[in-house]
Amino acid sequence: MTNDLDELVSLFAAKLRMDGTLVQPAADGSRNLRVQYRGQHLTLVLPENALSNMLADGDELARDLWGPGVTAREAVARLMTVHLDESLETSPSEELEGTWFYDGGFFVKR
Repeated sequence: MTNDLDELVSLFAAKLRMDGTLVQPAADGSRNLRVQYRGQHLTLVLPENALSNMLADGDELARDLWGPGVTAREAVARLMTVHLDESLETSPSEELEGTWFYDGGFFVKR
């Protein structure tokens, strides 16, 4: 499962980069990411349990949201990008810099 989670984080980071977001691991071997979003620096904390739970539902998400040919990891990575966009866009504060924790459905600033 560890390898699956690492691959999921790599795929999520790659999807963010495709949108022009600067992304790097928070530390060597870390699943947490540092991103630059609209000029602001964020740290995304990606807890193992949230990622594992999302991957457990990945096949269902792939089938229900994107159809055949989409892997569980791909479906979850796509959904995580949506969750991040929605979390940042609906933040009550314009100050986005800081640490955001992923709970498997939303990123929450702490």
